[in-house]
Amino acid sequence: MDLKFVQELIDLVSRSPIGELQIERDELRVRIAKQASAPQAGSPLQAVPVAGATAAAPSDATVARHAIRAPLTGMFYRSAGENEPPLVSVGDMVEEGRKIGVLEAMKTFNVVESDRAGRIVEIAFEDHAAVQSGDVLFVLEEAG
Repeated sequence: MDLKFVQELIDLVSRSPIGELQIERDELRVRIAKQASAPQAGSPLQAVPVAGATAAAPSDATVARHAIRAPLTGMFYRSAGENEPPLVSVGDMVEEGRKIGVLEAMKTFNVVESDRAGRIVEIAFEDHAAVQSGDVLFVLEEAG
């Protein structure tokens, strides 16, 4: 079982209403569970070791991923204003410092910028979603 497959399982669980997934393949057992303290959409996941499970060593071909998190609690917007296109979409390359989203908190609009260069591989929330401080908003594959 490779790390890409495990990441796909994590992504599947994070987007679905299920709380836990366990799978066994080639003498390897993986259990992925949403943390009980964060039941809302976009909640963090944890890979939990299972008795008797062995982990494959990461390959050199593994692409580093980086989560960009909400700096504060508020309303998440994908565009800079009404009737404007989203600032970024999945697959877009971004540079460090690029404006990629907006958070509204207490009638104040706060810019969400990419804190490093990379390709957007996941946008965790829909436009106009309520988010909590620390929620993952975007996932980047880091530029080499």
